[in-house]
Amino acid sequence: MAALSVVSLGVTVIASKRALADASDVVIRGEGDLLLAALVSDLAEETHPASAAALSRALDAHTAEGLRYVAIVDREGNPVAEAGRAEIAAVMQKPGEARVEGRRARVTGLLTPPRRGPRPSSVPGVPPPHFSLRAERPPGVALLVVELEPPVIETLRRDLTRIAVVAAVAGGVLLAFAFAWSRSARRLAMLEERAAREQRLVALGSMSSVMAHELRNPLASLKGHAQLLVEDLEDAAEKKKRAKAERVVAEAERLELLTTTLLDFVRDGPIERARVTLRELLDRSLDDVAKERVKLDLDASPRTVEVDAGRLARAIHNLVDNALQASPDESVEVKVATGGADVGLTVRDRGPGLPAGSEAEIFEPFVTTRVRGTGLGLAVARRIAEQHDGTLTGETHPEGGALFTLRLRGQAS
Repeated sequence: MAALSVVSLGVTVIASKRALADASDVVIRGEGDLLLAALVSDLAEETHPASAAALSRALDAHTAEGLRYVAIVDREGNPVAEAGRAEIAAVMQKPGEARVEGRRARVTGLLTPPRRGPRPSSVPGVPPPHFSLRAERPPGVALLVVELEPPVIETLRRDLTRIAVVAAVAGGVLLAFAFAWSRSARRLAMLEERAAREQRLVALGSMSSVMAHELRNPLASLKGHAQLLVEDLEDAAEKKKRAKAERVVAEAERLELLTTTLLDFVRDGPIERARVTLRELLDRSLDDVAKERVKLDLDASPRTVEVDAGRLARAIHNLVDNALQASPDESVEVKVATGGADVGLTVRDRGPGLPAGSEAEIFEPFVTTRVRGTGLGLAVARRIAEQHDGTLTGETHPEGGALFTLRLRGQAS
């Protein structure tokens, strides 16, 4: 829409300028032909060729009509007699030629020697018989050159300039409206998408909440009995049974993590904001991860943010934990930068990057590329970011690996 408006504005201005030039040329040429006819009629009784004095009288007689220069030229284009001031330097040697430069035009016509005897009658505005715009110039026939600035052309230029200005203003208004409409349409689409996602999350959250609460107690019981069984099977003869019991404990712990993550995901109460330094927030986020594999780049200034530290620390923890699992043999980079009241945090891993076209899908619940992943870590992180009126995006870094960016606007001080 915006691009179409830009094109429309450009076409309007170009068309207006072209219309101005075309209309000016037509008017000037028409006025020039009429002046030529009048001059030929005035000079019909003069000696041949007409004198400079005769041309000067003709110039004075037609100044109000826009005549500025009149000359009789030889076959090389040199003036034999002239009056007025020429501004167009073009040498014109043929009848019927015309040249327009700005407000002035130069036109040519033939001036034949005066006829003997009575002159034939003529219709007003129609050149007499000895005036011609023939392409050929017979021997003994003079060439009349005139330059003119018709008064009507200034009025025409003012009118067309007004039209061009109005068109430009209208195009500008249309352009502004198109940009505003396009921005509103994008925001509306984003809000509709978020609303639809929230509806899905509400339904999914209700189900997940029930499942998590119903599983918690049985899982705790299962885990406790399995741990007791591990302790009872200390005899070397019971090694295989002990290994199986330990496997039950491990799976129970994994299911406990899943239920905890589910509850984090469906948590929808109001966030409890408190001011905390960025260093404190990151220390809390990285509390139980392999810190030796995390390269932290933090602005040295003691900036603070007003956030729900518990929830936001969970979001950052999920991003870092996801990055560590994506690149088990490499370190991950965590950078925090502030600009004004905005905060930007990036987490980059050294893994294979994101599958093409999955940049939005990876934030949906239960979507994962790992065999034993829950598919909830990124979904929880994005939900927490949005609860803080922020955004979370993911992409493949140009140099490899995945890059996640968490942005919080107006939170820093």
